[in-house]
Amino acid sequence: MKLFLTKVWGWDAPVGPLQFSTSGWRDNALGQLETGDRVVLVGTMGDQTPDDMKGRLLGVMEPSREPVMSLDFAVRARPSDFVDGEYKWPVGLMNLRAWSLPQRPKLNEVSDRRFSMDSAQGIVPLNDDEAARVLALDWHEEELLKPTAQAQARMAKKHGAAKRTAPPPTTTRRGVMHMRRAPAYTYAMKVVGARPSAFKVGWAFDFKQRARQFNHAAMPGLGGLEYKPFRFHLWDTARQAYAMEQALLAHLSDRLHVDNREVLLGLSDDELDAVWLAGITGKLTVA
Repeated sequence: MKLFLTKVWGWDAPVGPLQFSTSGWRDNALGQLETGDRVVLVGTMGDQTPDDMKGRLLGVMEPSREPVMSLDFAVRARPSDFVDGEYKWPVGLMNLRAWSLPQRPKLNEVSDRRFSMDSAQGIVPLNDDEAARVLALDWHEEELLKPTAQAQARMAKKHGAAKRTAPPPTTTRRGVMHMRRAPAYTYAMKVVGARPSAFKVGWAFDFKQRARQFNHAAMPGLGGLEYKPFRFHLWDTARQAYAMEQALLAHLSDRLHVDNREVLLGLSDDELDAVWLAGITGKLTVA
């Protein structure tokens, strides 16, 4: 196991990924890290770092080789962490383990070196003496943040993992509560053949299966309407998926079909896209 050092603007739990400003710096770190290596986080001396963290060893991470997007995790971001709406450290490596260092010694108590800018953008290896001093400190293991459901689905697709299926039906209270906490989709399906144009809005654990169910009943092959998935968003929980569905329907209450209050009438694709984005970002208002 080798120890590396990187400088940060402060650090506390909960623990997200090891973050980098560019893919190049992340790739540079991947070129140095081996399985089991760990990275020590040290507060910078800049104004952005809280005074009680400046120049101090704050924590340790054991990164994996799994590239991730930093905001796929509920990282604690401040307004100053964004430039023109872009997060300053958008890419990262998923962590396997992480520890805080309650003693928070000053860096000059561990090393007499002056570290270059590489330590602020990437990682720099510690020598044997420096590593021994870090290993002698008290380490407190922290719980890691989990990636969002969307990130998990993307990584599963990348690695060819088996498709996630909906939780099994249940009638027990515990089972129902578990299903509410399971990942689920909000969806909008275009009702092909409807006049005026129409979209069916809802939520489901598997929106493709839901479309098949609708089409089985509608029988588009015999001249009926066809339900075609148009937009979908995967949420961490069914509660969130249901909340977005309800927000969309409330916002567009004047467009609801009189016989089906989950069908929106007279919306163009662009109009649906605009309200869909507002729904994902939680910016919908009630009509």
